[in-house]
Amino acid sequence: MFTIGDIRNIAIQIERNGEKTYRQASDKATDPKIAETLAWMADQEKKHGEWFSSLQPGKKLNSEQKELEQMGKNLLQEMVKDNPFLLKPGELEQLDETGNVLQRSRQFEEDTIVFYQFLLEFLDDQEAKDQMRHIIEEEKEHIRHIELMIDSAAVTD
Repeated sequence: MFTIGDIRNIAIQIERNGEKTYRQASDKATDPKIAETLAWMADQEKKHGEWFSSLQPGKKLNSEQKELEQMGKNLLQEMVKDNPFLLKPGELEQLDETGNVLQRSRQFEEDTIVFYQFLLEFLDDQEAKDQMRHIIEEEKEHIRHIELMIDSAAVTD
């Protein structure tokens, strides 16, 4: 149903939304530790978005497949357009401790993985499935980094 191009586009949009949300929260944070953490998260989201942008579909599409790809792209982009996914606007700025920011960031990343796993079920192309599994592994690695930061924050707090 969806192509690698569709999945790539939705992943880019989710990562851009996350970067924008983390960056705005970092700019508004009054606690330097929280601001630094949010800036790091924004940088990570930006790197993921750049990585997804570099993914290229492996096979040429015929005109019917191109039309279906465009429909899928439009549908998926509309689902996440201007939506920070499951982070509400201003939510991170309201958190007052680094540990709370990191915990909520981890939840956001976990929710992203669940959404990507949902999309995986709609893929019928093996190459697209493999690409999506790789994306999911990238997000899991992101969570491992956040957990290290949580452990570090617990030690220093």
